[in-house]
Amino acid sequence: MEIAASFILILTIYFMGCLALVQEVVRPNRKLVIEGESKKRHWVTNYPKIITLSFGISLITTFIAYYLFLS
Repeated sequence: MEIAASFILILTIYFMGCLALVQEVVRPNRKLVIEGESKKRHWVTNYPKIITLSFGISLITTFIAYYLFLS
C-alpha cells in the first residue's frame, strides 16, 4: 500500500512539473472556428495534446525513478 501511495504522489509531482515545462514549449492556444453555411461555432484547442504529453513524460520518469530506487 505504501508503494502505491508513494508512486501516485511522485507521479503527481512529476506531472505538475512536466505540465509546466511542456506549456513553455507548446503554447496553449484556442481558436474560434466558424463553419460555412450553418454558422456553427466551436473552439479548437491543443489542451489534450499538452496534458497527454505531460502525463506520458511523467509516467515514464516515474517508472524510471521507481526502477532505480527499488532495485
